[in-house]
Amino acid sequence: MEGEIKLKNLLDLFKKNKNKSISTLIILGLVGFFLLTLGKISIQGDYSHKSVDGSTTDIKIPTDQPFIQQDIEKKLEQILAQVEGVGRVKVMLTLETENQVEPAFNTVDNKRVTEENDSEGGTRTITEVQVNKQVVLLNKGGEDEPLLVKKMMPAIKGVLIVADGGESSETVERITQATSTLLGVPVYKIKVLPYSKN
Repeated sequence: MEGEIKLKNLLDLFKKNKNKSISTLIILGLVGFFLLTLGKISIQGDYSHKSVDGSTTDIKIPTDQPFIQQDIEKKLEQILAQVEGVGRVKVMLTLETENQVEPAFNTVDNKRVTEENDSEGGTRTITEVQVNKQVVLLNKGGEDEPLLVKKMMPAIKGVLIVADGGESSETVERITQATSTLLGVPVYKIKVLPYSKN
């Protein structure tokens, strides 16, 4: 309830503001921050876990990169369509690499040092090191999935935006700045083109 009141007060402040483009960029920035924060939250259910020897088992790490990329594109299209001077919008992202994931490992290190003395007074030291590394798996609904310690979205290589109003330099500037703010991408990696007249 208190959050709604603050949001309404914030919206009223923006409505009274004479400089609409700054207000629009601030709102877009806040929405982008919210979307990026929301994307980092993961929903966890009840899992049982077990370890599997990582060296002998081929483990499939789930990658949902195309879905995340499409989701970002759709949300960016929806937000940019609200910018003054913009009509239809299509967005395409290109990414540097695949998702980077780091599974959790259950690691056991054994070290054994043996000293042998021979009959001639010499000493020989033997050191044996054994490392057993196992990927930790979660059993969810009968399927095993690795427990991920880190999952990083790849860096955005470029953004192409086709928009109604893309022939106006002022609109292109608004779209470019909003996209740069939302995605944290430098403006030189963003290209805005007008929709064709057909």
